Amino acid sequence: MENRAESLQLIWQALHAGEKFFVAGHLNPDGDSLGCTLALTSLLERMGKQVYAYCAPTVGADLQFLPGFSKIHVGQLPTQIDFDTVILLECSDRKRGGDLETILTPAKTIVNIDHHLVSSAYGHVNHIDSGASSTAEIMFQLFEESGGDFLPTPDEATCLYTGVVTDTGRFVHSNTTAEALRVASALVALGADVNKINQIIYFTKPYIELKVLGRALEKMHLRFDNKYSEIILTRHDFESLGATPSQTQGIVSQPTMIPGVEVSALIKEEPDKISVNLRSRGAADVSQIAQTFGGGGHARAAGFKVTGKPLNQVAEELANHIAHVVKKLA
Repeated sequence: MENRAESLQLIWQALHAGEKFFVAGHLNPDGDSLGCTLALTSLLERMGKQVYAYCAPTVGADLQFLPGFSKIHVGQLPTQIDFDTVILLECSDRKRGGDLETILTPAKTIVNIDHHLVSSAYGHVNHIDSGASSTAEIMFQLFEESGGDFLPTPDEATCLYTGVVTDTGRFVHSNTTAEALRVASALVALGADVNKINQIIYFTKPYIELKVLGRALEKMHLRFDNKYSEIILTRHDFESLGATPSQTQGIVSQPTMIPGVEVSALIKEEPDKISVNLRSRGAADVSQIAQTFGGGGHARAAGFKVTGKPLNQVAEELANHIAHVVKKLA
């Protein structure tokens, strides 16, 4: 992005000027969102600031090992609203972190740090770099911009490395750039606990999540000359397994290993909505598909949510749209 150093310096000015901070990532945080929230919270505390770290509404068990997790208020908004500075991380719009208007409206300064391709500049300070592999990559650049005054501690490096490694899919997605690898290398040198991250996130899976994966693969259906993989999980599927819709991490990526599959969709029936995760093998831009349905994300990973429509209707509307997308790839 243009003027990267300038906008990073504006963020530093906001960090120095503020006294009471509210820091949040997006709903149902992933490794990038939560890792950045924790690293920034730690940095602000080192600077002597008061910080209220928040995320909503649930956090996967595989991320709760991150240093400082106990400081996160999960689904618990503050009762007293007196923050002068609000920082939203990886939130492409001001609603992405949840219903935070009572906190955002009176804030003197709103800082928006994001790497989504489609992101609104709702902050007083905006740093939106769609070329970055992750928000964690941007956050490391912010640490560097301190001129050496604040480099990540080993715990902060662990949090940021988690953001980079999860958003790049262990450095296999197309967003694995030279800069992403440089940042990852620097974080390892600063003490990121790579072995612990790998063991917990990639080599540990609860029994029930493996059962959900098995059910999902059983229900996987290939359409449109095997270019589109569709997995539909109903409320009955989750109830019969004693699972929740949040226990589906990584499932949507599995079908992209099948030769010929260009787009994979995981469609989940939740109590109050239908949620859809999309993945692309590379040729299709699934962020554009998600935007059609009111969602967003990245070219290779995106999603959306729908309320007020039955599961089968959402699935067919999505399939009809994807049929046109994959047809153009022929």
